[in-house]
Amino acid sequence: MKSRLSIFLLSAAMFGLTACNKEDNPVSPAAEMCLCVNGEYYDIALPVSGSVDLRTLCTEFDADVRIENTDAFESLTVGGIDVLSGSCVLPVTEIAKNRQIEITYTTGGQSGIVRLNTLPAGVPDIEATGKGVIPGDFYLSFIYQRLIMKYDNDGRILYYRYDPTPLAGTFNEQGYWDFKKHVFDGRTYYSYHAPDDHFADCAFMGYDPGMRVLLDDRYVPVDTIHALPSRDGYLKGGEPLDGHDFCFFSPTHWIASASYIEREVDGKKLAVGYLQEVKDDEVVFDWWSSDHKEMADWCSPIFDTSYDYVHFNSVQVLPDGNWLCSFRVLNSLLKIDHSTGDILWRINGEALPENQSFYGQHYAIFHDDNTLTLFDNGNGHNPQFTRILRLNVNPETGEVSGGGDMLNPGGDYFSQACGAVQLFGGGHFTVGWGWSSEAGNNTRLITEHNADGREVFGLRRSASDSRPNSVNPSYRCVKYN
Repeated sequence: MKSRLSIFLLSAAMFGLTACNKEDNPVSPAAEMCLCVNGEYYDIALPVSGSVDLRTLCTEFDADVRIENTDAFESLTVGGIDVLSGSCVLPVTEIAKNRQIEITYTTGGQSGIVRLNTLPAGVPDIEATGKGVIPGDFYLSFIYQRLIMKYDNDGRILYYRYDPTPLAGTFNEQGYWDFKKHVFDGRTYYSYHAPDDHFADCAFMGYDPGMRVLLDDRYVPVDTIHALPSRDGYLKGGEPLDGHDFCFFSPTHWIASASYIEREVDGKKLAVGYLQEVKDDEVVFDWWSSDHKEMADWCSPIFDTSYDYVHFNSVQVLPDGNWLCSFRVLNSLLKIDHSTGDILWRINGEALPENQSFYGQHYAIFHDDNTLTLFDNGNGHNPQFTRILRLNVNPETGEVSGGGDMLNPGGDYFSQACGAVQLFGGGHFTVGWGWSSEAGNNTRLITEHNADGREVFGLRRSASDSRPNSVNPSYRCVKYN
């Protein structure tokens, strides 16, 4: 774990922040306001012609606001609170596009107003319907937006981070993926996958090379995680993670994926799947798909597997300590021996009866009652449609003995990639809908359902948003209590 000072400096560099320092960067009294909100710095040229977007805001905690060049002003208020002392604690009761925080100032005898948007205009318009009943909050991440969001059961925004680049809103943007909540030793942490611009030239469709950002219970970055050297020495330290999944056990113990490492498989250079378990700065177990040459023979004609031949997307540690892993383009789930790395069994979605078959699946989770849930993207169904499957599975052999669609009858939507399903007490469940580009039917982000499959709550991108939903798809939308 890095020191708090070094983490702060790394975080500032990572998000492209610049601090105001009067001694190093002298400014004219009327030229600039040096603002800091919750540790994020903004150099605001005065007077301001429009409103100013914040990178992050939260309604769960008051905002810490500082203006660092107060001696350039005769008067200063933030939300009506005098800040000539330099700082204030500002209650934030609502985050919305029509809600702003006003900073009033007088400098050089001239008065003005700086309006801070509580929610940036570039964030997709999202509408809530119904009311969630499962305790907890909804966590949203987006494939092509550097955006993570947290919503409550009433559809109110609790927190967001938004860092647009010039490529925002295009298929060339590298987004923030896999926003999660973790609890260790009674303390809450959060994490998400962020692109590392040092590796931007390595990115391709489905691969977002970057790092895991670990946040404390107030959303302050406390660590950034890259790959450690693999046990066989092939992967060097500091390489990017791929962002599809992350298992957190403690701030010094996790499982991460550094897939899409080019390695030879049967004489071909392919993007290899790789997972590593790290504890106390040491790789204690890792796994390469290239060690299992039979996997190259499992490629499905549904997908182009000429380079990305396995495409890992989820991992779960099972009660016996072994791993359940999902490989999208193989339409396969594997149980992997945590001691030897051997493949103990495979569930081939293509080989199952039609009512249990799956293709291009995401987010496979095994449950205590020997059922397994997964988001069946359904790329191989004809016509293509997505299902939410709950299958009866023998944990020792992988044999599937029944089960079917939890949204029976489902199949009214096609999400070609990403997605998630979570099962809660009493049979209630949530569905994160991933990436759909169906014209006129592609707005779903996450829905909550009762045990009968009836939707009780939903978050959707607004159909009236002028930006095409096809470039604003969610990566993974989930719920944590």
